[in-house]
Amino acid sequence: MRLLLVCLFFFIGSALFGQRKTSLGTNNSFHNDSVRNECMENAHRLLDEAFKLMQRNYYRKDVVNWDTLKLAATTKLNSRGVCNDAYETINWCFQQMRENHSFIMPTLKAAEYNNDRLQLTSPTALSKMVGSMRSGMINDSVAYLTIPWVSTTDEEVCNMIADSIQSVIETLDRNNVKKWIVDIRKNTGGNCWPMIAGAGPLLGEGICGYFVRNNEKVSITYKNGMAMQGKYTRCKVSRKPYQLKNPNSEIVILTANSTASSGEIIALAFKGKSNVQFVGEATAGFTTANATYTLSDNSMLVLTVCQEADRDGKIYSGRLIPDIPIASNISQGKDAILDAAVQSAPKK
Repeated sequence: MRLLLVCLFFFIGSALFGQRKTSLGTNNSFHNDSVRNECMENAHRLLDEAFKLMQRNYYRKDVVNWDTLKLAATTKLNSRGVCNDAYETINWCFQQMRENHSFIMPTLKAAEYNNDRLQLTSPTALSKMVGSMRSGMINDSVAYLTIPWVSTTDEEVCNMIADSIQSVIETLDRNNVKKWIVDIRKNTGGNCWPMIAGAGPLLGEGICGYFVRNNEKVSITYKNGMAMQGKYTRCKVSRKPYQLKNPNSEIVILTANSTASSGEIIALAFKGKSNVQFVGEATAGFTTANATYTLSDNSMLVLTVCQEADRDGKIYSGRLIPDIPIASNISQGKDAILDAAVQSAPKK
């Protein structure tokens, strides 16, 4: 699978193996021998599917002793004899690999993430797909907004989120905004594309980051209301894209230890802009990019496939350190990080 087709945490890819839809059982001790054997066959099939994808696409695949790991994983699964341990075993493999950004998403959770109406008895609640959004004017010239986590690939919902963020920016920009405060402290990740499309007026037109693997580099771009991966559009606003009255206004990005994964992609998208500075805590350190692969039971393998770079091509590994470090301290209605951002001097 070429890097060009990979999206940051989470873009759906199709597994190349096994189309049977037999579900995993829960505990073999409750099944007769034939059902138990079929159940364990399904569990081993899932493990095989996951390993083929991991060996082919994992970004550090050359440093893993796959034969040894596969033998240990198979032994572990056989020793327990519990069908659902296929998921536990795959996650155990990532622990052995010291890979903390990859994991397996069980079938129901995957269906909720994709808002798969064929798999779900009812649509996924919006509160499960997107974090809360807040905005307002702090004073006559300082505008505040949050960019929330987005936990869905549903195109309609993603476009709605992008529209909402741009609408908030347009409303705030009716004021004489001299400083924008963008809060991503509670952005724990998910689908980055509606975040990028929504924040586009603040990011500005053009490349705002890269996915990097070996010698291949794929651009992350905001262009005319569209968030693009290379030449592919991943999310776009349904309205006329908004443009800031003053594209050179100061921008302050608020980060915290909980800013993670796609939240960190948004942080990196602002890196390198001359009018941007960062205030708060170091981020979580998940500055690698994931692709997702649907397995034969409709669970999803969420696999780290590449590194991330800012608009200047600088690759980041681990936590993003703010320009102005401030520890989180919210008490008696006061927010130390936000207060520091409001009072910060323009970046020189």
